[in-house]
Amino acid sequence: MLNYEYPPLGGGAGRICKNISEYLVQFGHEVTILTTHFGSLPEIEKVNGKPTIWRIKSKRKKQFQSNPYEMYDWLIKSWKELKVHLINNQYDLCFANFSIPGGWLAYKIRKKFGIPYCIISHGHDIPWFYKKQMFVYHVIMYFTIKKIVNNAHYLFVQSKYMRLNAEKFVGQKHHKKVVLIPNGVNRINIDTSLRQKNIFTILFVGRLVKQKNPLIFLKAMKRLSRMQIPYHAFMIGDGKLRNKLEKYIVKNKLKHVKITGWLDDENVWKFYEKSHVMVMPSEIEGMSISNLEALSAGLYLIATPVSGNSEMLACCCNGEIVPLHNDREISNAIQRFYFQQYLNKKFLADNNREQFIQVFSWEKIVKEYEKYLLLMTNRTVD
Repeated sequence: MLNYEYPPLGGGAGRICKNISEYLVQFGHEVTILTTHFGSLPEIEKVNGKPTIWRIKSKRKKQFQSNPYEMYDWLIKSWKELKVHLINNQYDLCFANFSIPGGWLAYKIRKKFGIPYCIISHGHDIPWFYKKQMFVYHVIMYFTIKKIVNNAHYLFVQSKYMRLNAEKFVGQKHHKKVVLIPNGVNRINIDTSLRQKNIFTILFVGRLVKQKNPLIFLKAMKRLSRMQIPYHAFMIGDGKLRNKLEKYIVKNKLKHVKITGWLDDENVWKFYEKSHVMVMPSEIEGMSISNLEALSAGLYLIATPVSGNSEMLACCCNGEIVPLHNDREISNAIQRFYFQQYLNKKFLADNNREQFIQVFSWEKIVKEYEKYLLLMTNRTVD
């Protein structure tokens, strides 16, 4: 399993990788994860019943994000280590996260050692999924990505939009290798009675970067304050926009809004447990892990019409889609929830949370991955 970020590093892609890997081990397979070293984390981590984690020392500086130079440094150093490691260690297949850098390594491994590989895309690594931000990168890397993807057994995607984009990219000859398997959630035991007692609480969970559109969230909170609706709002995450957002909070006297910084999963779930609304005004997503988790916890989701959100809400009907870059519609949606559900403490999610968890259970979803991975090795599920 190749991924330059793995918990506690990075965001959704690392957590997706973690869940797939851990369930594959539960199903009786051996998994080694090649990822990035950071801080005091051990270089080799072996725990019974868990994947083996192998961390390569490279130039990564931040826990929550990595730049192209750092990814390239990890890629080169990983390949140097793999050329030695794979001489004496046998693997049946390689599962790469992202077309680059993971897919590039997988392609090199196949050429030198004959190990078949598949790729899981997390959205922006396939042209032209996020053209607004990734256009130049995709133009430069177009034919390299094409070669990497077309030589893979499968390209896994998480939503209908991702599948359409990927099929268009790979072309008619290779479109059957594009496989849609959604992201999932784990069942977390929470005390839903806490939100019955708690003050009206709104969350934003994600990197504080342009893609996630956190400034629109703050503009919606400003509108909500003018509506004289009492609330607390928490922005859970970090990123290069944090300083700008903090200045906006001070300038507009949003005293009920707090940026918590980066939190581990356990503490994020403490917020899910006692909150009521999740707002995610993203410009682009693959299939948001934060949104899945919020819905599985019973929060009302207000999100933009980006990849994956309509599939989630079709399952539980506990939220609504609002237009991109529209803080007015976000605040209006929050206001509707406040008067229709919060004041009388009759939350629709109480009735369908269990159904949502069953549909998007990681155990069920990784069983689907297992089926395709075994096909790569000419095996079947016992």
